[in-house]
Amino acid sequence: MSPSSSGVLSGSRVVTPEGVLSPGWIRLAGSRIDAVGAGEPPRTPGLPVTDLRGQWVLPGFVDMHVHGGGGTSFTQGTAEDARAAAGFHRRHGSTTVVASLVTAPLTDLEARSAMLAGLAREDVIAGIHLEGPFLSAARCGAQDPRYMIAPDVAAFERLHAAAAGRLRVITIAPELPGATALITAAVRAGVIAAIGHTDATADITSAAVDAGASHATHLFNGMRPLHHREPGPVGALLDRDEVSCEVIADGVHLNDTAIRVVARVCGPGRLVLITDAMAAAGMPDGRYRLGSVRVDVAGGVARLAAGPGAIAGSTATMAGVVQRAVAAGLPVTDVAAAASTTPARVLGLGDRTGALRPGLDADLVVCDEEFGLRAVMRHGEWLSQSR
Repeated sequence: MSPSSSGVLSGSRVVTPEGVLSPGWIRLAGSRIDAVGAGEPPRTPGLPVTDLRGQWVLPGFVDMHVHGGGGTSFTQGTAEDARAAAGFHRRHGSTTVVASLVTAPLTDLEARSAMLAGLAREDVIAGIHLEGPFLSAARCGAQDPRYMIAPDVAAFERLHAAAAGRLRVITIAPELPGATALITAAVRAGVIAAIGHTDATADITSAAVDAGASHATHLFNGMRPLHHREPGPVGALLDRDEVSCEVIADGVHLNDTAIRVVARVCGPGRLVLITDAMAAAGMPDGRYRLGSVRVDVAGGVARLAAGPGAIAGSTATMAGVVQRAVAAGLPVTDVAAAASTTPARVLGLGDRTGALRPGLDADLVVCDEEFGLRAVMRHGEWLSQSR
């Protein structure tokens, strides 16, 4: 496809918040969507028309939990490494990404937050997610327990200041001393307080939601499991309508049945599809790093090199996650909402992106009949090497 976005995309199956337009069309005006409609587009002299020949058009994906990809990461390396990781995921459909950090010494997190804030100002990333250090060592997963600390408002304020207004999400284990005060401070600062890497009971989790927590970090993974007499964080988070819930639909972290169950409970307005990808996404099997820990990738599955080999992030892209979710039986409109519209709303970006709607950024992906990625447009420009 040409690098210019001027014109009309026609003859496609356009997935909008109201349903699928088949055939549908999208008229572009620079970096924005000008109009969307069904059937044949209105004729406008001089405006080129691109026939997409029945392919699917979905809103560009919004990945609000991703650590890296394409051999580089947000958790280590230079600003150029982080820029490359964002570029990798952009080419694979994630037109909006939030850079996720893992548990590390406080000074390291401050330095990386400051560096990533610069990339957020350049619109390379949409903000920062701190997955730690206020997590439970009992549910550390691939997080380094050596650097986990009790929730501390002063420490949060240091991190928030370093992020220079670009901190969007912080994951907290609500059972830890000081967690409620930290949740309150985060919400007051305009930061989403997420529950994750937690061994909390259902009652403690529900109390954290009462205090202002409104998001679940990769539901099921890194959490006390669901039990019929002690529902734990999974049950409590699913039970609260105000909580959005991430799931990693990569065929490794969750069984497809679990994904369908969560989708039915949450509905498209609460379900959020994420990758939780690390540097090995899109790369050959081998040894990589996720923050301070070594990770071995075999058969595309990332596991800690030390100990029992806990799953350590993913090697997924949002294009792959979306394809898997559709194959698992989720309706295409619900998948588009969970991959784009809902995370954009959760992040406060719904007035800019996340849906194929007039006035929003021209962020979109084109997929074939099997939902294989064919092309990506960001801010009205086609990106090269989308596959």
